[in-house]
Amino acid sequence: MLMTLFLLVPTLLIFLGLQIIGSVPVTFLLFYSWLLLVPVVDALLVKKGASRETFSSLGLSIQRNNVWTGLGTGFIFLLVILCGGYFFQSHLFDRADLSGLLARWNFAGDFTVELIVILILINPVLEEMYWRGYMHDKLARKYTPKTVILLTAFFYSLYHLLSVVPLFAWPYNVMMVVPVFLAGLIWGYMRHHHHSVVGSVISHVLADSGIMGIYLLFLA
Repeated sequence: MLMTLFLLVPTLLIFLGLQIIGSVPVTFLLFYSWLLLVPVVDALLVKKGASRETFSSLGLSIQRNNVWTGLGTGFIFLLVILCGGYFFQSHLFDRADLSGLLARWNFAGDFTVELIVILILINPVLEEMYWRGYMHDKLARKYTPKTVILLTAFFYSLYHLLSVVPLFAWPYNVMMVVPVFLAGLIWGYMRHHHHSVVGSVISHVLADSGIMGIYLLFLA
């Protein structure tokens, strides 16, 4: 029951922040607070483990091959995202609808730069630490590596339905969740193979930079 809660709460918080409250800043506060506090509270107050053990369980160790893999996959993601946005922007986005949606979600105005920085630098760290670090470690005690990678990729992708689908034109909005799931599989495999999330964080940063690049170049 507790494991199911840990898997579903991020999606519920995104739903509350975007669909009910309708604010990106509030969504960030709810979502990132959960991603940060759950592993920290578990490590410090529940397990009371040593810092080295805690860092190891979260995959916060630097492995050279993992870093290079993260850079390689990240630059591929960055290139594919930017090229896709450049060549298919007229099909992927309805500019008028998207501008109105971002305004309703408060992703506009004086704090847009700060929100973009959060998405590029903070989002990848906290998402990877939670899904490929904390949840991967907890699920690995019960399931096979393949099942762990599939579960973390699925629930990581689940809440992207709430944020991605409204942003893109039909039918590309539903299709956009597929690359999110595939990225989750790749990052999960990297975490399992190298016992580290550092590479997936690097790859995630570059992928999110591509997404924000599309926004700044073609939509802002």
